[in-house]
Amino acid sequence: MQENSTKKTQNSQENRKHKDSLFVDYFSKDRDWKQHFLSLYNALHGTNLQVETTRLERVNLEQVLYMDYYNDIAVLVNGQFIMMIEHQSTINPNMPLRLLEYVSRIYGNLVDSKSKFSDQLIPLAKPEFFVFYTGKEEIPPESYLYLSDAFKLNHDSNSETTLELVVKVCKIRGRERWPKAKNCDILNNFSESRLSPCETTKDVSPVVHHCSDLQEYTQILELIDEAKTTGKENPLTWTIQEAVRRNIMKDYLERKGGEALSILTAEYDFDTAIAVKQEEAYAKGISLGREEGISIGLERGLEQGAYQNKLETARSFLAYGDPPEKVAFCTGLPLETVQGLMES
Repeated sequence: MQENSTKKTQNSQENRKHKDSLFVDYFSKDRDWKQHFLSLYNALHGTNLQVETTRLERVNLEQVLYMDYYNDIAVLVNGQFIMMIEHQSTINPNMPLRLLEYVSRIYGNLVDSKSKFSDQLIPLAKPEFFVFYTGKEEIPPESYLYLSDAFKLNHDSNSETTLELVVKVCKIRGRERWPKAKNCDILNNFSESRLSPCETTKDVSPVVHHCSDLQEYTQILELIDEAKTTGKENPLTWTIQEAVRRNIMKDYLERKGGEALSILTAEYDFDTAIAVKQEEAYAKGISLGREEGISIGLERGLEQGAYQNKLETARSFLAYGDPPEKVAFCTGLPLETVQGLMES
């Protein structure tokens, strides 16, 4: 029994770790993903492809087989292009290496292993690599990361680069009020020589202005920030309700219902909430004069805050009609606690 319980816990953690984000679901998994993906593709390439006349095939790595190589979006377009998109809230200079691993395994899945030894050239779909960045570091609207930047012998001007992979980084959220990045080494990866030729003076990539679906997605992120900063009681539930009221991704959110809330919950950034709980616990420990002292007050405040977050999430799931067993599984709360919430 203990072994089964341990396996369930591990599976739960693994599923949450690799649960699709709202971005991935909307642009590559949802019922209408082809329409959303093509709007993004057209915005990036200046084309006007239509769903009815375009062959789209998801070629993502299966997470069961490639758990360590789980990528966000990889779509084969008309058998000629593989567009790979990673959605990142942190700057990762090793993304070219990661995408090199991803695409090599995708090619391995697309090409028959025996044909690799044939005397005939195997035609390959051309890959394109993108990172859509939503974080708070101040980087250019568009920039590039190069695999060759990691090569140790780059200081040798006589050495020839025989392997290269280029990733286009598109900043899709503008935040002029955020401070500049403290890590100067990170920003060195975005030198002006790496900037793409872009006429816009906005601080986000032009793709945001050319793709209405991407605009609506970024508006969802803004609503989440608004809910957190204004202290909404159930920030994610409020975000969904407010987005529907403002006609932002309305059809998708109404159709997904509780599943949309589950997706948002899985990727929700609790850093801000934890910081708030720390401050509350500190103040409460001082005002009540607890004998345990400030450190114990902080610890208890954090524990209580985490528990309250789980209860709020469970109430939101139940409000959308999710069964108590599923809610207990997603939140980690005891089934009896969830059933008590449902009855109350």
